[in-house]
Amino acid sequence: MTEIAHDTGVLPGRPRTLADRVRRSRRDGFVGRAEERRTFRRALRAEPDAPQVFFVHGVPGIGKSALLEQFADDALAREWTVIRVDGERTAADVREFEERAQPIRYANRPLLVVDRFEHCQAVETWLREEFLPASPESTVVVIAGQRPPQPQWTVDPGWRALVHIMELGPLRPDDVTTLLSERGIPDEHRPAIGEFAGGHPLALALSAEAATAGGPGRDDRVPSPLIVQTLLEHLLGGVPSGVHEHALRVCGLVRHVTVDLLRTGPDPATAGTVFDWLGHLPGVTPGRNGLHPHELLSRVVRADARWRNPEAYGRLWTDLWHALGRQARSASGDDVGAVVSELSYLLGPGHPGHPGPPDQESPGSARDDTVTERAYAPGLHDALLRLTRDDQGGGAARWVAHWLARQPEAFRVYSRADDPAPVACFGWLRLRPGTDDLDTDPMLAPVRDHLGRLAPLHDDDHIGVGRFMVPAPGASLAEADRLFQGLAVEHLRRPGSLAASFLLLPDPQSRVATMAKFGFALLPGSPVAGGRTWGVFGHDWRKAPMITYLDRIAPALGPARERPGTIRRPLSKKDHREAVRQVLRDWHDDDAVAANPLVRFYGDGAALRDALQAAVGALGADPSHIRHHRALRATYLERATSQEAAAARLDLPFSTYRRHLKAGIDRLDEVLRKRRAEPAGPFPQPRA
Repeated sequence: MTEIAHDTGVLPGRPRTLADRVRRSRRDGFVGRAEERRTFRRALRAEPDAPQVFFVHGVPGIGKSALLEQFADDALAREWTVIRVDGERTAADVREFEERAQPIRYANRPLLVVDRFEHCQAVETWLREEFLPASPESTVVVIAGQRPPQPQWTVDPGWRALVHIMELGPLRPDDVTTLLSERGIPDEHRPAIGEFAGGHPLALALSAEAATAGGPGRDDRVPSPLIVQTLLEHLLGGVPSGVHEHALRVCGLVRHVTVDLLRTGPDPATAGTVFDWLGHLPGVTPGRNGLHPHELLSRVVRADARWRNPEAYGRLWTDLWHALGRQARSASGDDVGAVVSELSYLLGPGHPGHPGPPDQESPGSARDDTVTERAYAPGLHDALLRLTRDDQGGGAARWVAHWLARQPEAFRVYSRADDPAPVACFGWLRLRPGTDDLDTDPMLAPVRDHLGRLAPLHDDDHIGVGRFMVPAPGASLAEADRLFQGLAVEHLRRPGSLAASFLLLPDPQSRVATMAKFGFALLPGSPVAGGRTWGVFGHDWRKAPMITYLDRIAPALGPARERPGTIRRPLSKKDHREAVRQVLRDWHDDDAVAANPLVRFYGDGAALRDALQAAVGALGADPSHIRHHRALRATYLERATSQEAAAARLDLPFSTYRRHLKAGIDRLDEVLRKRRAEPAGPFPQPRA
């Protein structure tokens, strides 16, 4: 039977029921959504240009049903007739839906409320084209589901003026505070709950309930495993297979999921199919760089993975780091920033690579996606000086003015999305050998002295110096990923010419361990400015270039890759070829070469290098492979460089160079496998 409600609570002469009390408690405990309720009340008052068809959509647990209850109460208080339809009960049966919604045909001031529309979304076209057009002119309709409505509602000029779409997001911070206060949560417990739940009403309610529960079985962790399991079931329902479970684990670790990243799973051939499955999940939306999971879904999946199988979780992190590292090596143009952003995200709170506590989402340390980056413009000059003066004093502001005059293009400015006023800036200086820049700025004396102890720079080299970060990063090291992102983008956008990077940071001794994870060492000399001690951290790209850097720092940030000695299975042809490619990329990094899977066939890293050197030399002696030999030497065995720089040095079009390089790697792989297969050959046979 269709539920029709005509009153706000208790009619005269009718005894109170338990339902009346439940309705009243829901109304009294409802928090937030003030703007949505104001817009809906305009429709109840039949104001000119007020919408009459409302679509409410959002992830499970975001409060859609609770908001619909408030809409219904608001309508009942104004003597509207409320007709409710449960989409799960009607499913995709048009006749069933019509029977339940039929009372709007004759009701006085009808409000049709359809909840859980995702279960009957197949009737949407019929609803728009047949059922609603035949409804009374005064009808107001509210439809709530997990997915947004069809675009025809807003494309059609007839419906566009009547339709209003509400995508429910997290509760605002003041609403979260109110909710937790009304639940009796002490002030000291609110930050942890708020950070985990992120304004998600169901997560807030579950966490608040757990925090106020007593007894010997109480679990004070935020979130507890019970909360995590409850939210996973609510957000996802069932998961079809282990391949799909792996895809969810990837969702928990990366900002955007792609088919390439899903190939890190147990069955790479199914990556495309699983990607399509992910795209239909509530809380996963398509974006320019892949599928973007809702932040709560990511947090819950991470928490479940850390609790259920931390070792596998760490291994997946490492696999994703290397997969993104491979993308970074071949990225160009706008793709550079995107792939570095993904690598940076892997260093965020709750990830194995985060420099802070590995088992928690650190309050206040998550990156703020509402901040936008732009290039410096002259109109921002005074604002940046004022920002620097307030944070680091007048002396620092004078040096910002100096470098703005010398290198205005070195500065990036950060603002809130809703306010263009600068809130931060980053000055990444680009200095060339033979200039007096290092002598002019006293804060760069450690850089000057360090370069004097190194091999001279080439004429086309430059160094990058992160001279200014305003505001200066705090002692929590929460902005370590921001430093990484800046230096990685700088290197990948100017491949082959960045010889070394340096970062000037306050309170250097507190940062030594963390910066070492990123391959940056503290240089001698600690200048003092603004009453603080500063230090310069440096990395020489000539010794460990970006093409090996990402692999090298992975063991320090997350679990190390499997050591060669622990591998007992034979290498497939595909794995052997990838190992050959990897040792070439790592040619100038002794530690990385020693960790290559091919070492088990040659004894140690030095012997592996000798074998490859001999094989590359053999290619050079063969006229049919001389071009491949040159491409290999220019790219890997000589001075470490990028592929673009190697192509330029060989005076080849990039496409031709890439063809020669690929053929050279293929031939090198073939030669090495053939030599290992020869019984009388000089190389050890594979271990059993």
